Amino acid sequence: MKKLKAVVVGAGWSAEGHTKAFQHYGVDVLAICARKPDVVRKVADGLGVPEASTDWRESLLKHKPDIVALTTPAVLRTEVIELAVELGCHIISEKPLALTAAEAEHIYNLIKDTGLKHAFAATHLYDPSVAYVRELLTQQHFIGALTAVDIGYSRRISRSIPSKTVKPWSWMSSLAHGGGALNNGLTHRLGMLERMTGMKVVSAVGEAKTAIRKAPVVPEIRDFREWSRKEITHEEASKLEWRVCDAEWDYSAFFKLAPSDTAEHENTILVTMRTNPGVPSPSPTGGWYFYGTGGTLVGRGGHILSPITKHVAETSEELPVPETLTDALPRIGDDIQNKWVALVRDFLADIENRPHDPYLTFQDGWRYQIAIDAIRASSGWAEIPT
Repeated sequence: MKKLKAVVVGAGWSAEGHTKAFQHYGVDVLAICARKPDVVRKVADGLGVPEASTDWRESLLKHKPDIVALTTPAVLRTEVIELAVELGCHIISEKPLALTAAEAEHIYNLIKDTGLKHAFAATHLYDPSVAYVRELLTQQHFIGALTAVDIGYSRRISRSIPSKTVKPWSWMSSLAHGGGALNNGLTHRLGMLERMTGMKVVSAVGEAKTAIRKAPVVPEIRDFREWSRKEITHEEASKLEWRVCDAEWDYSAFFKLAPSDTAEHENTILVTMRTNPGVPSPSPTGGWYFYGTGGTLVGRGGHILSPITKHVAETSEELPVPETLTDALPRIGDDIQNKWVALVRDFLADIENRPHDPYLTFQDGWRYQIAIDAIRASSGWAEIPT
């Protein structure tokens, strides 16, 4: 096979993650593109990428790569994808796919009939605990037929903020940049939900709430990891510019699940999902509750389910994740990095016509954005294509 070439658009945390994943599998990353010359130079040098570009269009036209990785906030999506499709590039995009469902549908329509591969990077479904829950739910008579799913989790960042400090503004604070809990948390959880149940979300309804209305701007913060650790005293914040925050931090939603192989969605399963306070649980991070006709399967936590327990009548049993599933996740970095690597592994295998596990595509990014728009609008059930 010829050595594949890639260009990465964006220079933040996910750009680093995708670049390392490509390099792990021998893809030649030719350029990293971002707006700030000093930032992109530092990132490119740190990753051993030869070109630090401030003009993504010029880089794509010059290199004509096999793959484009789009890792910027969602404010920059459509025009990059339009050119990448024109050049015949396979594309992997971070979440969300777009700022609205209409734009996401347009993006999906640009590529769906081209034969080009497209991947949507909501990657927490690669956690070994997700694979284990999937195995357990498919075992006949394990908890019987699935009847309902209840998911609740707490906002780690908001809980970590002491009352004497405030969090700075970031792109996560702005809907125009693709921020908010729905764009960035719900996309992961819908991917996990569909992977664990083997079913598809076919409709959604809900309500979202914006708790933080404005925040101080700290210009030097570029990386989301820096933002998540940063706390500013009120005295420091009083000397800074403040910017409006319109992205939601909390939401409550209902979803209907249906088997993916049925055209008519008559026998659906109801799923509830909500942020803090979420489902009452001993775990501060909430949990996933799968109710069956013969018992309940519980996974504590949000993206990593631990412990996993089976409950029947008055008895409970803890179920450790098998080592075979843990070993199946590539190990080159931390938990989040390894999941980017897993997605890239499957994506590259598809490009090279090798056997691979299924992965999320732009169709899923569009579908999930329909759910996001429905919850934000809070205007009744929205149907989601499968």
